[in-house]
Amino acid sequence: MPRLTWWDHKGTTEWLQYDFDQPRSVSSSSVFWFDDTGGGECRVPASWKILYRTDGQWKPVKLTEGPWKALEGSEEYAAKKDESNSVRFEEVRTDGLRLEVKLQDQYSGGVFEWRVNE
Repeated sequence: MPRLTWWDHKGTTEWLQYDFDQPRSVSSSSVFWFDDTGGGECRVPASWKILYRTDGQWKPVKLTEGPWKALEGSEEYAAKKDESNSVRFEEVRTDGLRLEVKLQDQYSGGVFEWRVNE
């Protein structure tokens, strides 16, 4: 099954990036994590976040209220196995998005799918 993994990195911070041909407005995204519990050493991440590029600098998006957050009122994103993990954020106009992932200490990780919604 097609996927991207950071094997054999464990406990590190990794990232994926979209570079757009021209700036676009974005306000939500979703990630389906690769987790091979029972057969391997990849797990959902310890944490993750989305950054957008503005003036050549990477800045975190500002999450909006809702059930896609791990804890109401926090800036942490939920990381659940076997489902799409969606986040909504204040709209940004950008020429690039970055998915930054902190792997669990004893495990690697990966992604089946990362969607960006305009």
